Amino acid sequence: MKRSLWLLMLFLLAAHVPSASADSACEGRFVNPITDICWSCIFPLSLGSIKVSQGKVPDTANPSMPIQFCPAPPPVFKRIGLAIGYWEPMALTDVTRSPGCMVNLGFSLPAFGKTAQGTAKKDDKQVNGAFYHVHWYKYPLTYWLNIITSLGCLEGGDLDI
Repeated sequence: MKRSLWLLMLFLLAAHVPSASADSACEGRFVNPITDICWSCIFPLSLGSIKVSQGKVPDTANPSMPIQFCPAPPPVFKRIGLAIGYWEPMALTDVTRSPGCMVNLGFSLPAFGKTAQGTAKKDDKQVNGAFYHVHWYKYPLTYWLNIITSLGCLEGGDLDI
């Protein structure tokens, strides 16, 4: 019974959520990790202080030894891994004028009235300006796709907005 009630509530909520196509001010699509990412931008690639491949951007300082002790979850706390240096696509940024429009996700958040959208006031001075909404997405792509990460001392993570 509880499950049926939850499904009914979820259906009713989904029926009232505006879609991206219904909101003409919100245009975007979900990022394709294969075609929309600059994969050549991860280079140069290094293993410790040893350059494995060259790239267009400068490399940062890396540990001199390629074999390192990496943090691990308890009860181990440490594990042996490799110090791999590369430029990781780690974040995405949206810039939009529409409140709730998540451009890189391809949809708008539901409009819950005017709450939490700020306030407006008009001064006597006429000032030209613009207001934009910026969304920053944590996007650890190489971790998700398990590229380079099986032996490396790398940070993991989830999608975070």
